[in-house]
Amino acid sequence: MEDSIMYQLFNAKYIQDTIRTVNKPDNTDIINNLTNELEKNDFSISAHTVENEEPEYRFVFDCVKHIQYNIESTGMRTYSVKSNSKKIKYNSRAYSKKKLRSYYYEFKICVYEFDNEEIATKNYELLDEVSHAGDGNCNRTFNTRYVVRKNEIFEFSTMSDRSLNYMKEYMSYVEGH
Repeated sequence: MEDSIMYQLFNAKYIQDTIRTVNKPDNTDIINNLTNELEKNDFSISAHTVENEEPEYRFVFDCVKHIQYNIESTGMRTYSVKSNSKKIKYNSRAYSKKKLRSYYYEFKICVYEFDNEEIATKNYELLDEVSHAGDGNCNRTFNTRYVVRKNEIFEFSTMSDRSLNYMKEYMSYVEGH
């Protein structure tokens, strides 16, 4: 039986490793183009930047090799994407017009920047491998996918399975531009 996540995080047999990022927001063309594409499709995008003096970290866990990779997020750009209109799911019975629930499509994009394309590609391969560790069960709380472009890694994530297809569509957009 696998140990609980909290036990794994604080148990000494697990190794900690850090992926360091840099703050060079010079590749904003893809985000500007993606913003235009999202707005055309009735989505809004909000930007957030981590600008603290002390580094902050996000982590990805490899429960097979027992390694926690801490991604230093100082200078990381984060974007929240949300559909502007609610989608409504109705009861499937023909005689009932009751709403079961309404929801928005939403996902998050984090952009990690590195000194060069070689470092970005190496870290992408590591993060992609780790995100699928344990048949994808190590980090399965979020539907997280990575895309590498030039010296940046784009992390797409959503907690909503309904938003997954939209998220994948915009991942393809980033890969193709």
